[in-house]
Amino acid sequence: MIRLVIAAIGLLAAGISLAEIETQAIALNCRNCHAADSSEIPTLTNLSAEQINRMLLDYKSDKLPATLMPRIAKGYSDEELKAVADYLGRR
Repeated sequence: MIRLVIAAIGLLAAGISLAEIETQAIALNCRNCHAADSSEIPTLTNLSAEQINRMLLDYKSDKLPATLMPRIAKGYSDEELKAVADYLGRR
C-alpha cells in the first residue's frame, strides 16, 4: 500500500492528474484478464478506443451478454468507461 501511495505521489509530481492515475489503475485491471496470451478471454489488442467504449457501454446497458463484464461496466460512469477505453485504445 505504501508503494502505491509513493508511486501515485510521484506520478502527480510528474504532472499526471489523479483522474489519469485512476484510469490507468482501472485499465491495468482490464489487462489482467484480457492479456494477449489468454486463450479463453478475448484480447483488447487491435481494438480501437471507439470499439472498446461501445462494447463497455453495451455491457453496461445489457445489450451485449456476458457473465462478468455487465456487472463490472455498471460500476463505472459513462465518462469513466470512455476514459478507460481511450487509454486502452492507445496501447
